[in-house]
Amino acid sequence: MSPYENRLHTENFRRIGLFAQVKSGHETTVSTLTSEEPSTEFREAWQAAGLTNVVVSSLATDNGLLLFTYLEYHGVSAEEAAANVSQAPWFRNLADHIVPHPRTATGACWMPMETINIIGPTVPLPPSPNPVQKIGMVTQLEPSTELTYRTLHQTNWPGVVDQMTRSNRRYWVTFLIELGEALWLFTYTEYIGENMAADNAAMAKDPVTQRWWKHTQPCLKPISDEPGSWTTMRPLA
Repeated sequence: MSPYENRLHTENFRRIGLFAQVKSGHETTVSTLTSEEPSTEFREAWQAAGLTNVVVSSLATDNGLLLFTYLEYHGVSAEEAAANVSQAPWFRNLADHIVPHPRTATGACWMPMETINIIGPTVPLPPSPNPVQKIGMVTQLEPSTELTYRTLHQTNWPGVVDQMTRSNRRYWVTFLIELGEALWLFTYTEYIGENMAADNAAMAKDPVTQRWWKHTQPCLKPISDEPGSWTTMRPLA
């Protein structure tokens, strides 16, 4: 079985990425609605619906304002989680300002994305002494390289994963969605170190990671000048 299939059989939750696009002209309203952190009451309501570790990020692009929600769902299907999110407090305030993806289920605002890659623990980790930085990132995938990219991420190189751990990256979970003819990749990652620049530099110097990037980087179509082909999104929740 693939690493993804193994996780489906061994974990008691689903790691899910949800996509939404803000209606043109509604960007300021959405910015206002998301200007404050969701309250404890909201988060307790999410947890009661089986939605945990909910992280929402946004990015202004040529395609408009894109929203990415990562969550861990203690239920069966991604579609079920998307329906719960659409009905959940805080998210309901965004419903009138979202353009549903063409494949979004009737009555839902958020589109479940396809899981491409999961690097993350299968057992609980000891708590970190440092604050956990939860980060959303985005890039585009060159359509002609999709098979190569998928194949590489079904066989993550152990040396690459080991260096990510040494560089204090605890998670790296990537999802794919198509927007018209373009393929977009969204990643949720957690950083638990004290000096991200130094940890990223150590990763860039690692010879195994350098060989890995020679295969993966040509697959990506960066949407900004940010180093590493990925663009960091703005955290909303």
